[in-house]
Amino acid sequence: MRGLLKARGRFFCACAAVWAAACVWAPQSAGAGALPLETRSLRATPVAVFGPDDRRELPERYSALEGKVGMVYEPVSQTLCTAFCVAPDIVATAAHCLFQPKGSKLPNTAAMSFRLEYGKVSLSSGLAGAASGMEKNFVAVGTTKFNQEPPLSAPLDWALARLERPVCKFGALDVVARTPTELAQATSEKRIFQVAYHWDYRHWRLAYSGPCAVSRTFNNLQWRAIQQHFTDSEELILHDCDTGGASSGSPILMDTPSGPVAVAINVGTYTRTRLFLREGRVVKRLKPDVIANTGVSARAFRHVIPELKSAQILDTREDLARLQVELQARGLYAGRIDGSLGRNMRSAIRSFEAVSGLPATGLPTQRLLELISKDRERPSVDYSTGTGAWREPTSPPSP
Repeated sequence: MRGLLKARGRFFCACAAVWAAACVWAPQSAGAGALPLETRSLRATPVAVFGPDDRRELPERYSALEGKVGMVYEPVSQTLCTAFCVAPDIVATAAHCLFQPKGSKLPNTAAMSFRLEYGKVSLSSGLAGAASGMEKNFVAVGTTKFNQEPPLSAPLDWALARLERPVCKFGALDVVARTPTELAQATSEKRIFQVAYHWDYRHWRLAYSGPCAVSRTFNNLQWRAIQQHFTDSEELILHDCDTGGASSGSPILMDTPSGPVAVAINVGTYTRTRLFLREGRVVKRLKPDVIANTGVSARAFRHVIPELKSAQILDTREDLARLQVELQARGLYAGRIDGSLGRNMRSAIRSFEAVSGLPATGLPTQRLLELISKDRERPSVDYSTGTGAWREPTSPPSP
């Protein structure tokens, strides 16, 4: 891989004079047309299995994970993904499971539910705010724009959702941030594995895949060649845990003396398609080669968990519209004042959080509204460049 060849608006890894490799990322959620949980037959094929299919029943020593790993399901688009508990009322999954259209249908987040099966106990909850149509306010995401050609958005494909009820009654997974070097060491010690649900595995039984490898080099591709295809590549995790459809959102786990901890979220598969070119035009495509599965490092989202857990989220359109007005007045938001939380609004909130020295969450909170409303005079920050420092206005001296 010596460079990039651009043709018809797509980027290809230039591998030879007559063929190239198109680097593509494919999410692993269930596609449109899938049948409901109760009736769907297991017709799917594995998304990315490396060598023999090593997926098997959850080992007894990991049986407690059944009470911490569940599924998110939405009946309109028939989306199904894995999700896992990170707090009594918060689950982590892939962002595309909540916000990516399946065919022509966009998932209805108000109808989405988290399901947890543990022994004979079955628990379920919708998203917080769903009853009033404000459920998106209770979801933190890395992105809602999913690029499947470079720059690939896999490292941003994470989501944290607060539930209507605290159904994670059997505990939550600790989420820990680990460097690539630390994950490579854990790989060499056979401490990396994955637990997920899959369309093609036994009827809604958690599958164990491991031990598996986390690496920055796969299939003769070096990190320098790989990272140029991804947005925020430093948060990218490449792994070879065997996966199937619906495994998006599942935890990549690392064994520790105190038990398994989540180090990443599995989100998709990184493939390379060989293209035969003639005079700069694609004349033939070969079957894609699977390079590796992709995940989002815990470093990208771990800091958001305590914020979502404790924050007072704005849950009315009136309050959200007030926040939009304040952000618009500072040149951070250029969308409609409609009291809804969209991509531009999340970006505006992150921009304000960044210049205010706050953790970047994109969440519309009461704290944020109060902080921004205090500054009715000219702020001490140049919001167009993000320079300066936020200072709360001081009260005038008493007469």
